[in-house]
Amino acid sequence: MDAEELLAKYTEGQRKFSSAKLSGVNIQGADLSEIDLSSADFTGADLSEAKLTKAVLTSTNFSSALLTGTNLSGVLGNYINLSWADLSGADLSGAKLNSQSNLSNANLSGANLSGADLSGANFNNANLSGANLSGANLSGADLSNANLDKTNLNGANLSAAKCNRASFREANLSRANLKTTNLAGANLAGADLSRASLVGATITDVNLQGVKLHAVNLEGFDLSGMNLAQADLMGADLREKNLRKTSLQGANLEGANLRGADLIRANLKGANLKRADLTDARTYGVNIKDIDLAGAIMPDGEIYKPETSKKD
Repeated sequence: MDAEELLAKYTEGQRKFSSAKLSGVNIQGADLSEIDLSSADFTGADLSEAKLTKAVLTSTNFSSALLTGTNLSGVLGNYINLSWADLSGADLSGAKLNSQSNLSNANLSGANLSGADLSGANFNNANLSGANLSGANLSGADLSNANLDKTNLNGANLSAAKCNRASFREANLSRANLKTTNLAGANLAGADLSRASLVGATITDVNLQGVKLHAVNLEGFDLSGMNLAQADLMGADLREKNLRKTSLQGANLEGANLRGADLIRANLKGANLKRADLTDARTYGVNIKDIDLAGAIMPDGEIYKPETSKKD
C-alpha cells in the first residue's frame, strides 16, 4: 500500500488498516483521526504535522519515523515501537503508550505528554528535554540515561521507575511521586522537588546541587558526602541526619531542623542557617566560613546573636 491508496481509502470512510505496509511513505500533514493502524509498519515514514488523534496504534512500528509536530493526543499505543523516532513538538497529551511501548532513543524534546499513561514504557536514552509530562503516569517506566532537562513533571507518577543516570537538570518535579524510584547516578542539579515523595527511592551518587527540597520527607536517606551545594532546604527536617562530609556550600538551611545531625567535616561555607536548630549537632571540622547563623540555636542550646558575637 502507498500513501495515495491509504488516503483515498480513508477519505472513503475506511478506518481499519491493520498490518498495512507503509514504510518510508510521506503523509505529512494528513488528517487520519481515529484510524486503526494496529501492527502497521511505518518504519522511516514522514508523518510530520499529521493528525492522528485517538488513533489505535497497538503494536504499530514507527521506528525512525518523522513525527515532528504530529497530533497524537488520546492515541492508544500499547506495545508501539517509536524507537529512534523524531517526536519533537508532538502532542501526545492523554495518550496511552503503556505495556512495554518502546520509545528508546526517541526525540521528544518539547513534546506535550501531559496526562499520558506511559506506565512501563521504555524511554532509555530518549530526549525529553523541555517536554511537558505534568500529571503523566510513568510508573515502572525505564528512563535510564534519558535527558529530562527542564522537563515539566509536576504531579507526575514515577513510582518504581528506573531513572538511573538520567538527567533532570532544572526539571520541575514538584509534587511528583518518586516512591521506590531508582535515581542512582541521576543529575538533579537545579531541579524542583518541592513536596515530591521520595519514600524508598534510591539516590546514591545523585547530583543535588541547587535542588529545591521544600517540604520533602528525607527520612531514611543517607546524605553523607553528597553534593547539595546551593540547594534550597529551607525549613527541612534533617534531625539525626547523616550529613558527614556533605557539601552544603551556599545552601539555604534557614529554619531547618538539624537537631542531632552529623555535620562532621561538612562544607557549610556561605550557607544560610538563620533560625536553624543545631541542638546537639556534631560539628567537628565543619567549614563555617561566611555562614549566616542569625537566630540559630547552636549545638550547646544557646541562641546565636550576631550583635553580641565576638569580632575577628
